[in-house]
Amino acid sequence: MHLVKSPCLLACALVYLLPLAACIEHITEQQLELHKYRVSPKLTGPVKFVHDPKDVMLNELDSALQKISTVYIQALFSGTHTPEVEGRMRSLEIELFDLLDQLYKQNRLADYMKYEAEVTRQMIIYNMLKKLFGYAPEELDEKVE
Repeated sequence: MHLVKSPCLLACALVYLLPLAACIEHITEQQLELHKYRVSPKLTGPVKFVHDPKDVMLNELDSALQKISTVYIQALFSGTHTPEVEGRMRSLEIELFDLLDQLYKQNRLADYMKYEAEVTRQMIIYNMLKKLFGYAPEELDEKVE
């Protein structure tokens, strides 16, 4: 009698435990994936676009983008960000968008699209770092009741 129950018990165990083992194996693979080394993104500065060196407007855009990454973002990292630095950053931001407007008005859409995306990316990085390091003013959470 004991031998008859054992194969049935073994069959039931296999039916129920094999899917569980597969699930555990899947979870283990997911957990191993979480612990794999991934290179963290680096702040590499603005993208270097190839253009005519005599193009004054694109040179000004390159210079302004470089200032954001070397002067203003570094001020956040070093703890030397002040309201005066913030004021100069705001004027640089206005200058950048004025230059982008000029590109758009001149129908230089290919250049406009490249630089607009890069200006937006640099501003997002700057504002996120500003918030991260506590230089951004606290936003009020307005709750509608």
